[in-house]
Amino acid sequence: MRITPNITAQNSLYNIQKSRSQLDSIQEKLASEMNYNRPSDDPVAARLLTGIADKLRANSQYDSNITKANNWLKMTDTALTSMNKTMDLIKNVTSTVSGGSADSTTMTNAISQLTALREQLADLGNTQVDNQYIFAGTNTTVKPFDRTVNSSPPATQPAPLDTTYYSGNDQVNNVEIDAGATEKLNLPGSSVLTGPDANVLWSLDSLISTLKNNPSDLTTIQARANELESGASQIQNAQVTNATRIKRLDIMSTMQANTKNSLETVYSNVQNIDYAKLAVELQQQQTSFQATLSATAKISQMSLLDYL
Repeated sequence: MRITPNITAQNSLYNIQKSRSQLDSIQEKLASEMNYNRPSDDPVAARLLTGIADKLRANSQYDSNITKANNWLKMTDTALTSMNKTMDLIKNVTSTVSGGSADSTTMTNAISQLTALREQLADLGNTQVDNQYIFAGTNTTVKPFDRTVNSSPPATQPAPLDTTYYSGNDQVNNVEIDAGATEKLNLPGSSVLTGPDANVLWSLDSLISTLKNNPSDLTTIQARANELESGASQIQNAQVTNATRIKRLDIMSTMQANTKNSLETVYSNVQNIDYAKLAVELQQQQTSFQATLSATAKISQMSLLDYL
């Protein structure tokens, strides 16, 4: 087969372009610090990296959700802790007037203290996080409790959602903490202060009204005291529920952190360059490229006379 000068030139040009392309590829990797800069570099690796990147973005969103939920639940825990302390004070005051031996001065002081403590409970029930009422159910823009003592409370305990004492709803916000996994974010006030078993605010209003208008009605006073005992247990149960949610979020936060570390390790192993390896390859490719140029230059100078 006759090798024409045109074929020789085409082969030489091909070898130069191929060597130059390989050199450019190594230099691009060093400049970007990445093994793959476009899907065509390695479609399989590109698909793997894209999948990992999507999972990392989802992981970041779950982590953000967990952090926000934790802040909300910890503020809820702080409010519930204060409510429990307030209920302890209420029970102490109630015990001084439920035995039937309290004088007028003791009654007056008890009314004053119970009024202040009742207002404090409502204020705690109106706790906000980022301008949202945490005990209002999903109706977080509406203040759920009226701090003013009702001077004419209903004769019987209202239902938990009765608007006389609660302006929120009994719905619960959920936050996504992993693929297909959610956690409840809030405790509606209807399960803390106005139910499900005792309407603490009504019991206090009724007790205060009785102490003012009929202090000798020990049956009613004792009934309200018992209801407040039940209300205190109700708030304690709510705090246990809230603490369980915080614990789960802590576990999920640790799991998300471990998942993130694993994904980042895989991504790094695939995408991050090996500087030492590429430095050697760069040196070898530069030598190869120069050799190709040199050989091509010598071949292009030859003519038919070189073979005579």
